[in-house]
Amino acid sequence: MNLHIESFEGGFYLAAIEDNNRTWYLYDEQNHPKKFNCINEIKSFLDNERFEKVWLKQNTPYDEMCGMTSTTEDMKLELEWH
Repeated sequence: MNLHIESFEGGFYLAAIEDNNRTWYLYDEQNHPKKFNCINEIKSFLDNERFEKVWLKQNTPYDEMCGMTSTTEDMKLELEWH
């Protein structure tokens, strides 16, 4: 089981769990994707879960803002998760 965290401009994160080639986002009580304010908040929320890999994907338009062409590659980093 893997965890995918997406960072969005505005300072929030969404988290999705991938297991057996199926991926689903975490939802709040109102059935909306649950927004987290920091990665530590996600760690606390998923305290009892164990993951093989945890990925952080940065969703930022900085290349475009600097006049560069945007890349089609995702900026993904594998995180240490203990």
